[in-house]
Amino acid sequence: MPPTNYYGSGLEQGYWGLMIVTYPFISGLVAGSFVVATLSQLFGRKRLAPIAPMAAIVSFALLLAAPLTIWGDSRQPSRVYELITRMHVPYSPMALFLLIWISYVILMLVELYAVFRAGNAARAEWAGQPLRAKLARLLTLGVRGRDAGSVRRDERIVRWTAGIGILIAFLFHGYIGFIFGSMKSRALWSSPLIPVLFIISAIVSGIALIQLVYFAVAKWYGWRIDKAIVAELNIWLVGALLLDLYLDMVELLMSGVRSYAPEETYEWFNRLYFHGPLLWTYFLFQLGLGVVLPLVALATKRWRASIVNSGVMAFLVLMGVYMMRWNVVAGGQMASKVTNDIVSFPLVWTGYDSVQTVVGVFGVAVLLFLALTWLLPWKNGLQGSSSSTSPVAPGLDDVGVSGVSLNTPAGTASTMADAQWPADQPGGNP
Repeated sequence: MPPTNYYGSGLEQGYWGLMIVTYPFISGLVAGSFVVATLSQLFGRKRLAPIAPMAAIVSFALLLAAPLTIWGDSRQPSRVYELITRMHVPYSPMALFLLIWISYVILMLVELYAVFRAGNAARAEWAGQPLRAKLARLLTLGVRGRDAGSVRRDERIVRWTAGIGILIAFLFHGYIGFIFGSMKSRALWSSPLIPVLFIISAIVSGIALIQLVYFAVAKWYGWRIDKAIVAELNIWLVGALLLDLYLDMVELLMSGVRSYAPEETYEWFNRLYFHGPLLWTYFLFQLGLGVVLPLVALATKRWRASIVNSGVMAFLVLMGVYMMRWNVVAGGQMASKVTNDIVSFPLVWTGYDSVQTVVGVFGVAVLLFLALTWLLPWKNGLQGSSSSTSPVAPGLDDVGVSGVSLNTPAGTASTMADAQWPADQPGGNP
């Protein structure tokens, strides 16, 4: 049953809870991390090439986990199959979501195949790990060439899928904002800025997430963190935050200033955000700690290159984006349609639609990420920054975004030493 403790007369309650708060957040992480994965491929940011495979894996893991939020919110999860058998297109938003999600999964599978094909071809020659070698052979789909022609073909596939994927990523996340913005019956949701805010904040959250994941895996494997990568990510983060702050100020002007806002919108915005239960989550967590403080903390080149400062600011940015989702989902439902009271939005810790289910969804995403990082040769582009004293196979330091050599002659990427020394494992130990 939905929560039943609320202010006022109790004639209304919020039916969209933490799962629907988490759904636009996790889908935004999908889109944002995919954008990071394509910066080196589409926009020439070669400094970010080493982390592009990792960002693609993060995006795909979150993409697979995203439907769990909708499933967790459903009252009858056993009937989820009817989304396919009784698809009402274009009238059902969930049916549209399913079509976009399936298209996105297929496209990312094609891109991941091209990104890691050459690396899997090299891994297929491993002698010491027959299981992983066999899986690598399967993942190449029989195409194991590492010559210049094969490399160019992989790069073309990656560029095309990255370009199309950017559009689908924005569609995948932007349509959620469109659903909220198109609800004219909810004064705080009926805004043309909602889809744009969702997309920009998605980019912000994706950059911050990849920053934290990079720090985590570097710490786990004992790699030296490349401060140039950190600074480059922070430059993009600052740019996205500035645009996000501008849109937030426009939204604040259009909703919180009587001269610009419709009467009903202004009244509820004033009651909820200026004087009500969303005061701290909006001004302190979403705007203050989530946008303004990171902008100040990353204002100089020295601060942008600081690993500790960057990690803390990335965490605050993620928190601020999640608070933005909370304020949108909760705020729209707190504005009563029956009485003049404020409908409460209680936080449930266990059971249906609770913190427990949110943690479970992200736990599944982490498990998927770990499984994909075990399956795919994603470390090759990063091991040049390893601080480990363990030997690394010759030629692997030159492996780039698509798992193929960027600096060595054609056909010499991932030499035979790779078949005998699986250097993309922790410490380079077999």
